[in-house]
Amino acid sequence: MQFPPREYRTEIDGLRAVAVACVVAYHAFPQTAHGGFIGVDIFFVISGFLITSLIAEAMDEGRFRFRDFYGRRIRRIFPALVVVLTACLTAGAAILDTSEFKALGLHVAAGAGFLSNALLWSEAGYFDEAAQFKPLLHLWSLAIEEQFYILWPLALYACARLRRPLWALAVVCAAASFALNLYLSEVDRVADFYLVFSRIWELLLGAALALTVPAALYERRALANGAAAIGLALIAASLLLIDNAQPFPGWRALAPTLGATLLIAAGPEALVNARLLSNRLMVALGKISYPLYLWHWPLLAFARIREGGEVGPPLRWALIAVAIGLSQFTYLYVERPIRLGPNPAMRAALAAAAIAALGLVGWQDFRVGGLLFPNATLARVVNEGDIGEAEFGQYLAAHSAPCYSKLFPPFANHQKGALRCGQSIADVPPEIVLLGDSHAEHLFLGVAEALPGRNVGWYLGDGLPFVDDPLFATVYAALAAEPKVKTVILSADWKERFKAAPKGASLRAEMDRAIRLLRAAGKTVYLANDVPIFSFAPGRCKFAGRLGASTRCDEDRGELERQLGAYGGDLAAAVAANSGARLIDSAHMLCSDAVCSMALDGKLLYRDGNHLNINGARLIGAKIVASIPDFGY
Repeated sequence: MQFPPREYRTEIDGLRAVAVACVVAYHAFPQTAHGGFIGVDIFFVISGFLITSLIAEAMDEGRFRFRDFYGRRIRRIFPALVVVLTACLTAGAAILDTSEFKALGLHVAAGAGFLSNALLWSEAGYFDEAAQFKPLLHLWSLAIEEQFYILWPLALYACARLRRPLWALAVVCAAASFALNLYLSEVDRVADFYLVFSRIWELLLGAALALTVPAALYERRALANGAAAIGLALIAASLLLIDNAQPFPGWRALAPTLGATLLIAAGPEALVNARLLSNRLMVALGKISYPLYLWHWPLLAFARIREGGEVGPPLRWALIAVAIGLSQFTYLYVERPIRLGPNPAMRAALAAAAIAALGLVGWQDFRVGGLLFPNATLARVVNEGDIGEAEFGQYLAAHSAPCYSKLFPPFANHQKGALRCGQSIADVPPEIVLLGDSHAEHLFLGVAEALPGRNVGWYLGDGLPFVDDPLFATVYAALAAEPKVKTVILSADWKERFKAAPKGASLRAEMDRAIRLLRAAGKTVYLANDVPIFSFAPGRCKFAGRLGASTRCDEDRGELERQLGAYGGDLAAAVAANSGARLIDSAHMLCSDAVCSMALDGKLLYRDGNHLNINGARLIGAKIVASIPDFGY
């Protein structure tokens, strides 16, 4: 026998409550509920089981229609999503600058089109905006579910027409997806996390359960009790033992997904299900789990944007309470009336039209910065200046070009890992080269603009500029062999990068080797220590003194001195040991005796907590050039 899919099972709503509680706890208190993100995996299993049960029952009775199935999905999913996306656009217009609002528009468009997982996959990387500041980050999982809802009914229908067993289809597809998940967990963890084909096995576990015959478990009370207890234990162990520092999903996702599968398989009479998951409070929370999932993250994200970083526990608890209130309202007055009211086809059509319209509005906001909310502009920002990585990258691309391809021919056509110059003259080597990671890149722009008559270049690698590093070894050799390169500046995110350096590496010894190599080739060498790294994002500066946010756009200088303590002594010692080498003290160029500031004279200087924006690059570049009048001559 199969579970009767049309029978309402209170314990499944209770399991939804467990899932959403885990996710909300993780998003609000990640250090405490460090494994709470496994709640999404529980949701996947539940969705796979319920949807497949619904489809299989309709097929058995000969009444399955794609129109009916997708109409129900639209009435279930779209209404609450329309409300939350509209609220996010409204809030974004009130508190985001143009760059951020355009990014939000793109995420609204992706959320409306159920492509958030693909967008987040494409954005992930070194320059990805901090996840906690993306109000629609959580829609990646909804996108995966909706993509499953599109693909799986088609596969089941085709399999039924071919008279093949549906359970075999579920098992084979789940096995293939799990194998892909294991492979990607080793070679591309971001793809493994976000892509539907590496996550669909979790939904297919529930699907396989719905298509098998679980009577041996379902009808034997002792066996069912044991299965439910094991399932609960697997979920509890996942919460305690898994954290976001470990590769996930990979094999680790087996524990929460198998736990959820066992709890569902145990049936409503199992002791854990009947006593715990069917508790009235759990069921009530489970019924609003979908709108609660939608509401809680944007509230937390906008609060963090306002403050420029994490907010205090009291406010986080208050935001959770607000999210529960909004979720209850959405469930009672939006979701249920549209899902269960009369004329279902018309309601589905209106919900689909609303989500499509929001997608178009979001796309237009991304393209031009305002359609529904044309006044969302930088005029709302207390401190002037661009914040986003996009503007910085566009400006940099427009004011530099690949230069002197003979120097590094393998990299001539790539911006990263290539020599690029400002004031570039075709096939003429640069006189000054900055070497390092993105912290050399943001200095380049300011130094190049401060020296308009000189050809300045930079080489960007994803690591520290060590002589033997494969990213830099050929670069050092090429620089040493080119007599027209007179000056080399080494700069990087020394503190954070050195944490990932090979065990036993010495920053002082590595920089001493680099200086000696370059000095032997007749170059003047400068080591630039790092600009201050702030514990908050530029958003704090926009809201200083407004909406109850912090009034500070600076940090105590003592924090900078602690950062310098991790690497400054090594840089200074390497310079002191080599005549012809100098130290550039960029670390203190944004500091007074008491504080280091992210803004100056009404202009914002950073685009995130550790990268200068155009204003900051120009300011620091001018200060560097002014501090070294001869600059290699």
